[in-house]
Amino acid sequence: MPELTIEELIDVVKRNHPSSLASLKRFLKDENINVSDERLLQLVKQLQSDGTITLGIKHPGSFREYLLDAWNAWWFYLAIIVALSEVYLVMSNAQAGAALFLRNLFGLGILGIIPGFLTVLIVFPEDQLNALEKIALSIFLSIVISIAVGVLLGLGPYFQASNNIIILTVYVFLADLGAGYRSYGSLRRSY
Repeated sequence: MPELTIEELIDVVKRNHPSSLASLKRFLKDENINVSDERLLQLVKQLQSDGTITLGIKHPGSFREYLLDAWNAWWFYLAIIVALSEVYLVMSNAQAGAALFLRNLFGLGILGIIPGFLTVLIVFPEDQLNALEKIALSIFLSIVISIAVGVLLGLGPYFQASNNIIILTVYVFLADLGAGYRSYGSLRRSY
């Protein structure tokens, strides 16, 4: 896939008049122009420095500001919502209808994807892996983490669904904070 050129970027800006980097990224996505965040930021900085374009690029000044920006940290909130929803559904012993479907869906997420995804973000906060590598590593690590929690709980009389999901939710919360902080740190370094 060819890289985004300055001329293409100027053309998109003139046609759409984005007010922020996030809106520019949406316009590029709408036109099926894929570009990495680092490359887009580099081009925008270059065009802003010579006065060709002006965008309201707001850089988060703190970790709190980074987490409050839902465009950058959507995965942070999704992990928390899925984990808490699964805890609620397991503790309420949902066994029928839509609640059972959601319990199974969120259970697959909390057992098979989310812990590994957050671990991958902690270890590789920047775009060092492609999407397929991230997905494969996320699934593998989630299964390893889930098995490790099950084995630890099985050593005593604590092997129950509620205990398992509580331990995994605690892991998700801690890993979510760690992944968020590492992602914020890599974003801050790119400025």
